[in-house]
Amino acid sequence: MKFLVMLTPSAGKTLDDFMPHMVPEIEAVWASYLGDELREFYFSANPQVITLIYELPSIEAVHAAVDALPMVKVGLLERQVVHLGPFHQIAALFAKPDA
Repeated sequence: MKFLVMLTPSAGKTLDDFMPHMVPEIEAVWASYLGDELREFYFSANPQVITLIYELPSIEAVHAAVDALPMVKVGLLERQVVHLGPFHQIAALFAKPDA
């Protein structure tokens, strides 16, 4: 199953709060990528959003993977997880009109 994870800075956190966790965070993301759990990762500066695409068997597995990230563990990042599924509505393009 595929999941979209959006991480945003927790309210009131500054760059100084994040600095001690930068290298461990990047190492954890890279390990997840090499471990074949994390498929894609992106960063947007304005607004600040880290976007991760995971492919795991369940939403519980995604929550466990995200909760293991150092910046999430210490409360620097808030998470939103969305299960991505097939776009079944596209079938309407191929439906045969009523005769």
